Amino acid sequence: MNRSKITLQGIKEVLQRPKYSLLFVGAFLVTLYLLILIPALSVPGNSFFLQLTLFTPLGWTLISFIALLYALFMTMQIYVFRNHKKMAGVGASVGGGVSVLFAGVASSAFCVSCLAPLFALFGIGFGGVLFVLEYRFYFVVVIVVLMAISIYLTAKKINRVC
Repeated sequence: MNRSKITLQGIKEVLQRPKYSLLFVGAFLVTLYLLILIPALSVPGNSFFLQLTLFTPLGWTLISFIALLYALFMTMQIYVFRNHKKMAGVGASVGGGVSVLFAGVASSAFCVSCLAPLFALFGIGFGGVLFVLEYRFYFVVVIVVLMAISIYLTAKKINRVC
């Protein structure tokens, strides 16, 4: 079986069940909300609704896609944990979750004023902010690829291929 078939079969098996479909939609909405709220809270004087107006169409596309990947990944992981009772690969789950959070921050960083306070929380200076702004699309592409690999590996667990 090829990779795309394995992945689509795993996604289909999870999302066919109504409670996991609802979990997916809920996780998507919560993740999208958080990816908008994080930059809004990190900039003094910014609000959630002001942040909504600052995003470009490309920003909305990236944030929505990352929220979709994260929701799918989390829904599939919960399905595996509940139905397979095997805790192998927890490290990959945590790594995938952390990479999505970084991708969300990088994709929402279309201005220095949004990214600088976020990075200041992590102790990263202005040079790091400029570096990430310069190469943010590469960061997002790499993280999306890593998320796709995580989803594929989770689908392999669901299909009992591995």
